[in-house]
Amino acid sequence: MTNQTDQVSTLKHAILDRARKLADQHIAQGNISRQNIMQDAREKIQLMEQKELLAARALAEREYLRTVQASEIHMQAEMDRNRWGMVLVVMEKLNCYLSDLAKDRTQYREVFIKLLKQASELIAQEQMTAFVNEQDHKSFAADWDSIVKQASDFSVTLSDETTDSYGGVKLLSADGTVMVDNTFEGLVSRQEKELQKIIFERLFASVSGTGVLSHG
Repeated sequence: MTNQTDQVSTLKHAILDRARKLADQHIAQGNISRQNIMQDAREKIQLMEQKELLAARALAEREYLRTVQASEIHMQAEMDRNRWGMVLVVMEKLNCYLSDLAKDRTQYREVFIKLLKQASELIAQEQMTAFVNEQDHKSFAADWDSIVKQASDFSVTLSDETTDSYGGVKLLSADGTVMVDNTFEGLVSRQEKELQKIIFERLFASVSGTGVLSHG
């Protein structure tokens, strides 16, 4: 079981590594976007400075400070929206990577068997039911007994009910009290915070300034 757990762990690390690589591809784009935002903010501030010089110094100083603060808040909000949009792009590309993995049927079959084996060992009941997506159901139904023999020492029935997932398997205990979600979406969901942390770090490590993202 330890070996199979290590293999699933390897898949998880592969997903994290892919997220890092996708994030790296967007670093240049993030820097360009930030530069454009900063340039626009500088031009607005310069224009405001010229106008304020024409007014009384005391009133101009108060108005200037208020406006600069408002501009900084607006700029930070715009940068945060831009950053979050880039994170969503990376997450979407990660989903595309998992979708492409499922299309490589030879490689995917091995991954599927490992995910099924780990799930069956976690539940460890004599009778269990597996739920897969429609494509996997069509591909694996005729050969299901062979797949189960490679993956588990227990009896695993393939349900006619399919899942809406890129790949992987959901395994349900016979009494319906335990389910292990080893679909690709389940794996990503369990690592969502770590994935987003990696993406933020990779995308914005070279971007100065701080800001708190209010999304997810």
